[in-house]
Amino acid sequence: MSLPTNPDLAPDGLHLRFVESAHRVLSRDPRVRALWAGGSLADGTADRWSDVDLRLAVADDDRPAFMAGIEDTLQAICPILGWRMRSMRGDDLVVVTFEGPLRADFVVTSPNSLDRQRYEPVAPLFDPLGLGARLHQTPYRPSRRTPRELLEREAAQVPAEAGRLQRAIERSSIVAAMQAQANLLESAQRLLLLLRDPNAAGLLGPKHAADALTAADIEPLLAPLGVWSNNWPNPGMDSIQPTLDVVRPLAAEAEARYGIAVPLQPVPPGADSDARPARQVGEAGCFLLVHAMVGATYYNRGMYTGLLWGYAGAARLAAELAYVASRGDAPVPADAPDRFSGSDAAVIASALRPLATGGVLGVRRVATRVAAAYSHFLERACARLDMEYPARLDLSVSDYLLREGVFVGDLH
Repeated sequence: MSLPTNPDLAPDGLHLRFVESAHRVLSRDPRVRALWAGGSLADGTADRWSDVDLRLAVADDDRPAFMAGIEDTLQAICPILGWRMRSMRGDDLVVVTFEGPLRADFVVTSPNSLDRQRYEPVAPLFDPLGLGARLHQTPYRPSRRTPRELLEREAAQVPAEAGRLQRAIERSSIVAAMQAQANLLESAQRLLLLLRDPNAAGLLGPKHAADALTAADIEPLLAPLGVWSNNWPNPGMDSIQPTLDVVRPLAAEAEARYGIAVPLQPVPPGADSDARPARQVGEAGCFLLVHAMVGATYYNRGMYTGLLWGYAGAARLAAELAYVASRGDAPVPADAPDRFSGSDAAVIASALRPLATGGVLGVRRVATRVAAAYSHFLERACARLDMEYPARLDLSVSDYLLREGVFVGDLH
């Protein structure tokens, strides 16, 4: 097993003990031809907020049986709190939260697909057949987008999100308004990152941004959160311009440097998307909990717009879960956050109210209250759909986020 030194990880800490256990279990399985670590562990930058990225090569003939027994394999590595699986470009992605808690992503791939373009480094844990040579034939590229391509994306996204924010305010939808505003502030953060470090701007994840930006850089982007209507929970139209005022100087500087304009005029959004099956919403609710530890990553690396963006999405899903809890198997419409009952609406509105105070503390308070509302509605929705509510996962992740400073006060 060969990993680069990660100076911010204790040699006997949770991450490296987990990797040793994964190596021990998977190297004994003849179906696993090779195992590599990826991400921050592979490039020596992991810290205690990092997840663990592992890539396995499993022959095509063995993959169906291997994936059918994946839960037993994961349990042999470390006790599981929650996991979900999906396909990703021909690979199987297994997202897991283990006891600790510790987040890990397992990418199960075929030896025949190792020559595809990679966007993360890898370090071998075991590779008796030398399959890693095929990985190294395709150079690692940390970013696939140029600054111009990134700006072209923002040029489309900013006016679209401004239009969604405008429509949400017209509909008095605090949930949709929060989500659109969070998306706009994330665009501001991406523009700032592009201006500070063009080489890092195409990278995904909060750690890359934190390497180029500081908490002091990000905190001013939260200023518009304090400009919400006093007629709570209905945000006023005065919440649009302060948000655009944060984006405007960054867009102007980017245009001067790269010659691509990022329009700020709101573009009316199209029709609402189709309704989703209630069970799909319930599954999405459980899946999000498996990812929830990332909140500590955003907060402790000073990526406050990312933390707000994450809990804006959680608030919307909580509202959809509230709809499921009250309507059962009925399809969940796109405007479900505007349709649930008065008492449930009051819970969501109360969770978002600290936005009116603005700043990092306001975001932390929103995260705390949204998480509590989310747990409440997820448990009710699971009961209505006859699904298992992941109580141990929910409790463990909430305790972790409280210890790591994301939450303010005790959710329990």
